[in-house]
Amino acid sequence: MNLESIKNRVQRYFPGAMAIESIAGKYHIEHDDCNLNDIFLFDDCDSIEDAWKLAWESTKIYQNINRTHPLKKLISQDIKLKNSERITNRIQRHEY
Repeated sequence: MNLESIKNRVQRYFPGAMAIESIAGKYHIEHDDCNLNDIFLFDDCDSIEDAWKLAWESTKIYQNINRTHPLKKLISQDIKLKNSERITNRIQRHEY
C-alpha cells in the first residue's frame, strides 16, 4: 500500500491529521493538536512513512474499539427506542 492511500485512510477517521516532527527529530501524526501516538501509547517514529503507517494501525485499533465497545449495544438500543417512539408519534398525529 502506498503512502497516499495510507494518508487518505487515516484522514478519513481523523480529518486534518498531519505529520509533525518533534524536537528530538522523531515524527508523529497530530489530529486536533493531539498526538495520536500518545492516545494509543505508541512511540514516535524515525520517518514520516513509519508515522503514517503507525497512524493507520491506530485507526484499525480505533475502529475495533468502537465496534466492540460494550456500551455500543446499549446506545444503539436507546436510539432504536427513540426512533420507534418518534414514528409512533407521527402515526398517531396523522390518524386524526
